[in-house]
Amino acid sequence: MTAQARKPHGKNIAGIKRGKASASDPQREQAMAVLQQFRFVFKSAKKHFQWVERETGVSGSQLWAMAQIADTPGMSVTELARALAIHQSTASNLIDKLVQRDLARRERKSDDQRIVRLYLTRQGQTIVAKAPQPVEGVLPDALMRLPKADLHKLDALLKGLTQLMRVRDASGRHTPLADI
Repeated sequence: MTAQARKPHGKNIAGIKRGKASASDPQREQAMAVLQQFRFVFKSAKKHFQWVERETGVSGSQLWAMAQIADTPGMSVTELARALAIHQSTASNLIDKLVQRDLARRERKSDDQRIVRLYLTRQGQTIVAKAPQPVEGVLPDALMRLPKADLHKLDALLKGLTQLMRVRDASGRHTPLADI
């Protein structure tokens, strides 16, 4: 069996036909321009996270969690996870690190010991008060400031894009961007 018979010309390993992509192809040029925009967005977010960590000594995701707790003292871990759009176990891990560093504390109400309430310590409050803005990160901040119609369009387009990706990891949906 020849190599060509095993792997038809113009097809990838999955057997999907590849189009010829010349450097001057308008579709390819546009795709590369969009790819550059993704790079710009993620590099900018990374730069902000690095700045936050240098200025505060905490990661971007830790700062955002602390800011949420500062805004809503006594919130539960479930409420924090929802506010940050992360998995509850990820929120618990964030809180563990903050408690270990004496930046946050957990309290249980005497009437229902199952419910844990979150509060910042004085040290945690000081960090949030002096933290670089936006505390949630530059990407969530920009997304929240987009006009509603544009945000819906972007959401739909990104859902379509993810459906075309040959490798997908849905667990990334619940991982803070600062931790990716």
